[in-house]
Amino acid sequence: MKKHYYMLSAALLFAGAANAQGTELFFSEYAEGAHMTGTSYGGATVSSGNERAIEIYNPTNDVVDLSPYSIRRYSNGSTSVFQEEKLFRSNVAHAPVGTNSLNPRTTFVVACGQATLPEIVSKANQFSAAYEEPTLASVIVFGSPIYFSGDDAMALVRYTSGTAGVGPGVIVDQIGVIGERPLLQNCNTGGNWSGTNPLDGTGTNAVFVSSANQTIIRRATISAGIRTNPNPQNVAASCPPTRETGGYNIADEWFTYSTAFNGPGGSQNAGGQLYDQLGQHLDYAGPFGAYQTVLSSKLAKFNANISIYPNPAHGTATVEIKDAKVGSVVVINNLGQRISAQGKGQGQEKLTLDISGLKAGLYFVQVIGTDGQTKVYKELVVE
Repeated sequence: MKKHYYMLSAALLFAGAANAQGTELFFSEYAEGAHMTGTSYGGATVSSGNERAIEIYNPTNDVVDLSPYSIRRYSNGSTSVFQEEKLFRSNVAHAPVGTNSLNPRTTFVVACGQATLPEIVSKANQFSAAYEEPTLASVIVFGSPIYFSGDDAMALVRYTSGTAGVGPGVIVDQIGVIGERPLLQNCNTGGNWSGTNPLDGTGTNAVFVSSANQTIIRRATISAGIRTNPNPQNVAASCPPTRETGGYNIADEWFTYSTAFNGPGGSQNAGGQLYDQLGQHLDYAGPFGAYQTVLSSKLAKFNANISIYPNPAHGTATVEIKDAKVGSVVVINNLGQRISAQGKGQGQEKLTLDISGLKAGLYFVQVIGTDGQTKVYKELVVE
């Protein structure tokens, strides 16, 4: 049965998109070093130039099984997953005996397997696979994503099946914008997501937060991940790059702990960049909730009963619902535009989405149950 659709303003993009706070894992620290290959920075060997790590925080009061989780890398503005690897404890010295879990109010550090700095190596719970190692058991796509650069979007994914790589995955947090490759001021590639926040100073005292050559930490009040792809940081085809109105500003949720540069465009001191806050997120000031284990089971069933086809799609796409009571279906693009359709909540129906007016790229389909609480996100590629 055909439905009617309407566009919603970008201001509504995040309204009701997140689940209750303090109930799901999220990224808490991100380190992208400026270290040079073949130079010694105090490690056991000279640096490979891959002094990188990502930290994940458990803001709940429960032990969380890591088996459903993975980290993805969307490289250089691509809407396709370039690398993806499961979360698993490969450093047994930092593991609860016999478990692949994360204790309440603690962190999990995934370090690049080629990292040499003692501050990173000593805090790592997992050492990533090689850049290209598709046959390794932990690798889901191609190789390890912990070879990211400042213009790669990163995502924390939870698989509703309970096993990473099996069935559909739901993005529960991300850094950067999937589908955008930010540019340098001279419009060359190799840029980064950046910005300032009045909390860190203004004018000449402003602190520049960047996804390149910095160690950044999630702000204390952030207690839930970004579940919907943000608006692009920069206006398309603008040179030099100009910030999009409402565009992604990494400084909204992150602050700079340590940088390899003395201000934007300043002198570089790669050896001065610090990582000694890895392995802790002690300044967290958000609420501690219960991990949504019951909801996870409910989500798995809800998600399994909803399919979208064809995918990739052109012109129209069909959302087929079987034995699930759906209240609404929303297609969201990275400009904040939404196409919505109301379900009847009957448990058996097909909704036809008119996507003929959308540009080619990656979109997220948000499906909300009639209870208003059960939500899943599915990816839809528009050709």
